[in-house]
Amino acid sequence: MKLVLGSLILASGILLSSLSGFAASGGWQSDGQGTRYWHVTPPPGQCNISQARNRALRAGIYRSEIIQQDENIIVLRGLDESGDRRTIGFGNIRGCPELEGFEDPSHF
Repeated sequence: MKLVLGSLILASGILLSSLSGFAASGGWQSDGQGTRYWHVTPPPGQCNISQARNRALRAGIYRSEIIQQDENIIVLRGLDESGDRRTIGFGNIRGCPELEGFEDPSHF
């Protein structure tokens, strides 16, 4: 019985130590006031989704949604001020540069 209890305590200790490492790398974060939110930081040198959405908003595209994301590009689709659908693409590198002349007719 003592052996089973000891191994259970050891296993739970290992599990708790691995969970603290997971929380430090991203995921559920706490603001210290009882509110928890999901946040994962992109790897260094990549475009953050919120940064791409902010750049799309500055380009006049509202209510944007991600329609494609891979290691090279992030493609967002939204509405312009007249209500027409617009698609915009960004490079998935630091700074989220807009891809000039990007049009992907397969997503319309």
